[in-house]
Amino acid sequence: MSSFIFLKKIENYSPEKAIENFKKAAQKANMFCILIKDKYRDDLFMSAEGTLSEVDECTFKSIDNKDNLKYFTFNVNQVEADSIDSFTWLTQDEKYFWALDIENINHEYKFIFRFVVEYFKDNGEDYLWFDDAEWYYTAEDILKLSQMPYDSKWCSEKIV
Repeated sequence: MSSFIFLKKIENYSPEKAIENFKKAAQKANMFCILIKDKYRDDLFMSAEGTLSEVDECTFKSIDNKDNLKYFTFNVNQVEADSIDSFTWLTQDEKYFWALDIENINHEYKFIFRFVVEYFKDNGEDYLWFDDAEWYYTAEDILKLSQMPYDSKWCSEKIV
């Protein structure tokens, strides 16, 4: 699997709010939301990218060999004309689209899980989908998983 995708409702979606939600979840998970770059065209938000790390931005930049560092990158997307109905095949609901994703996972599934749990505590209408799966997790599923002993298979098969 190459990415974790957060599906959000199109209605009332704000990419700026999505970034704030990521920052809030990162803080609650004791992670740092760093290196955020927003892209605008004619004052219209187009996308953003950033990094969630176990260390702050200054420390992150000062480390040359990041092999032993826990971090992942994320992207925030804007609603596009073709977003409507783009995930009906999965969710049976045309109101959801690929709003955010996590990439550069580096096999840090437990680290990511810690973030995902905090994210879904405050984003109960969102779904988490893995780019090669035919299933997804709801917020309720993730919160159930968080009450169980950690299972490394959580991102390769649906456990709850």
